[in-house]
Amino acid sequence: MKSIRFSSSPATWTLLLVNIVIFAFLQFSPDLAGVFLLDPSLVAERPWTLVTVFFSHELLIHILLNMLLLVIFGTRLERETNARLLLNVYVLCGLLGSLSVLAYAPIIGYGGEPIAGASAAAFGIVAAFAALQPDATVLKSKAMHWVIALFAINVLLTVQNPQVSVGGPAHAVGIIVGLAYGYLVRKGAKECRS
Repeated sequence: MKSIRFSSSPATWTLLLVNIVIFAFLQFSPDLAGVFLLDPSLVAERPWTLVTVFFSHELLIHILLNMLLLVIFGTRLERETNARLLLNVYVLCGLLGSLSVLAYAPIIGYGGEPIAGASAAAFGIVAAFAALQPDATVLKSKAMHWVIALFAINVLLTVQNPQVSVGGPAHAVGIIVGLAYGYLVRKGAKECRS
């Protein structure tokens, strides 16, 4: 197994650092939640939260899981492609995930707390890598099996309790967009070789 180094994955490590810094800010100053978290009912007043939400976490377990996925799959994706592609996937999946929350929240009558998390972006990174290297072994399982597991668990949690899993559609969108992006890159690479 290749070692994970900053020099071979600068975008991954930068995203990790930004997420950790914002997590620390939110822990020490909870009033910043209104600046970073996505509140579907206030997005017209705070449009920047469509972006800042996918750098924000309030719960330790949430950031740990998302950043673990980012490091494990992001370093591989960045090594396989480049930093720019990794950042594009992260931002595109995160932003489309945010927009899906705006569409979904009114459908279920969501009136809960503002939403935090980089799950759509992190899941998109996993999916993009899996589309490029579906049979690559990651933690004793094929990359595509990770995508299938993330999608299945997400669907189960969303169906079981839509109010708690209001980000479920965002996660699914992140996976679908990440897969599509990865397949397009893979197809483009094949065409360049032929």
